[in-house]
Amino acid sequence: MVYLMNLMINEILYLYQQLKFHNYLYYTLDSPVLTDLQYDNLYKKTLELERQYGNDETKKISKIVFNKIGGENLNFFSKCKHNIPMLSLNSTDKIEDIIYFDSKNKKILNIQTDIMYFCDLKFDGLAINLLYREGILISASTRGDGRTGENVTNNILMIPSIPKKLFGDNIPKIIEIRGEVFMKKSDFLLLNQKHFINNKKLFSNPRNAAAGSLRQLDPLITQKRNLMFFVYGYGFCSGFNQCNSHYQRLMYIKNWGFPLHNKILLSSNVNNILRFYKKIYLNRHDLDFDIDGIVIKVNLVSLQEKLGFLEKAPRWAIAIKFFSVDVETQVLNVTFHIGRTGIITPVAHFFPIVISGVTISKATLHNMNIINKINLKIGDYVTVYRAGDVIPKIRKVLVKKRKIKKIHEIIFPTQCMSCNTNLVQLSYLGSLFCPSGFICAAQNLKRLIHFTSKQALNINGLGKNIIEKLMHKGLVTNPVDFFFLKPSCLCQIPGINIILSKKIVFNIEKSKTITLEKFIYSLGILYVGLSISRRIADHFCCINYFLSSNYSSLCKIKGIGKNISHSISVFLKNNDNKKILLKLKNIMKISSKIVDLRNVDINYQWIQGKIFVFSGLFLLIKRNHLKLLIEKFNGIIQLHITKNVNFLVIGKNSGKKLEISNRFKIKIIREEEMIHLLNIKI
Repeated sequence: MVYLMNLMINEILYLYQQLKFHNYLYYTLDSPVLTDLQYDNLYKKTLELERQYGNDETKKISKIVFNKIGGENLNFFSKCKHNIPMLSLNSTDKIEDIIYFDSKNKKILNIQTDIMYFCDLKFDGLAINLLYREGILISASTRGDGRTGENVTNNILMIPSIPKKLFGDNIPKIIEIRGEVFMKKSDFLLLNQKHFINNKKLFSNPRNAAAGSLRQLDPLITQKRNLMFFVYGYGFCSGFNQCNSHYQRLMYIKNWGFPLHNKILLSSNVNNILRFYKKIYLNRHDLDFDIDGIVIKVNLVSLQEKLGFLEKAPRWAIAIKFFSVDVETQVLNVTFHIGRTGIITPVAHFFPIVISGVTISKATLHNMNIINKINLKIGDYVTVYRAGDVIPKIRKVLVKKRKIKKIHEIIFPTQCMSCNTNLVQLSYLGSLFCPSGFICAAQNLKRLIHFTSKQALNINGLGKNIIEKLMHKGLVTNPVDFFFLKPSCLCQIPGINIILSKKIVFNIEKSKTITLEKFIYSLGILYVGLSISRRIADHFCCINYFLSSNYSSLCKIKGIGKNISHSISVFLKNNDNKKILLKLKNIMKISSKIVDLRNVDINYQWIQGKIFVFSGLFLLIKRNHLKLLIEKFNGIIQLHITKNVNFLVIGKNSGKKLEISNRFKIKIIREEEMIHLLNIKI
């Protein structure tokens, strides 16, 4: 019954997405793809399913779709989950790493023969995921955190180079097309000229202009920005005879109507790839769009599967970024800045120089180890470059030009510049660190902004300026104070009236209900991002276990090393932090929404020592939670099917792994059956 209800809810949500899409085509673009009869049938089907199976979530959406028809009511950025995560790429700016990449692949695959590689341009734009069902564009989202992005469908519809409907043969039932949205350099210059004339803020580069244009609330603004799109692959795919070649897959995509840039290379010769890189590097300024390197991918999909993935990137692909032109300048001073997590970052200031048309006057030095490694002194002459054509960095110190009488040592601070607390040296990083946390004013502002940010508590209305003013008036000194704010307090802030103050208080109240992973992330602990927060939440399951954790228990979590464990344990041991965390725990409703491994009582003998592979889309429970259970009971998780595998656990659309398992006569366990075997109550 629960399984059926989940399927119905997913179907209703899908139909609402369809209705929103077709409303937008009809009301805003005047270019419907459905007849009136087809639209009416879709509307009636959605209405009927809503009456029978709707819940609070679907009813909220129904008010938007049924009661507020029209393009202007659809301009909001909801969250959009990718069926397959959008990973980043490992990158380097060393050409010799191409040879290392090739030799490493051969070593992992245990082969001596040449590997065929597909090479194309690394566009400096915004990664986009386009979801098509039955050849119709249903939704479009940004990369986001790799798993969930912003829904920018309405704005994507304004980009002419993105097809709204696919044409040709062998069109999949469902497919996630992936590519890059960008702005041409010529259009960027025209846009900045208009902004300059109208006294508006100028964009720093075409990529930022493209990103800003795609996140407009008014799609007509996006339409005026002349954004472009190039495809580079696809993610999830169903109902399509997939070929084993990345190049051939791109040819299919091109035939469906997607733009694919013609500067590509298919070669198994590393020297050819090196020549391709150098040719693109020399001719890149002739292009009317920005690129910052080339991407090299193993062409055969079967080899990609064998090479597998790291946590954030595939092993079978690498981005080779362009090295930058070095420009000489003189260091005038080094200042120190306190980051949100308490890390003290040194910044070198030098005579302004121009690299690739951009004026640069400072560069981060990261930590003490970097300064000692390059032997930098104030007054030294140095060469500066832009890593990836973006980030200024000091390449080297010109020691031969050093004038002993005109240089002096860099003096590192011993106390925090903000709270005067004695700084701690993190030997494994070579960094100085202020341990005061929320007590340090310089950290506190950034920590509080982070605490209320979109990926943390997501308190709408509490931006940087308001938080600064609240701190200035003494109304907020730590995260707990947010939950005691009243409309009368907020009205003391210039620009906040009674209506806005009530909205902010309502949003604060709503933010009290939060998942454990988001709560951990909101604390702003050094090294603890969303991915690490998710691992910790999946391991401890509830707030009490997390708060009582120590260095030893944290080290046992897969993917959490000694440095991260040390950072978390230091944060949790701090007495001021303890008081704040206990108050937050009592005020907030912190839940994990995952299976608590401590409450599972089953006969796990059949799991012990057995090899499990997972495949498909899991609707009732997260795949990762099933894996945690299997690993808890000494089962082994494997990525690919081999003859040694004992069980294949499948969800919806399991694909080739199911076919191979049947050939090897591997036992198949469906998602519902696995939940029953593990005695999990959903």
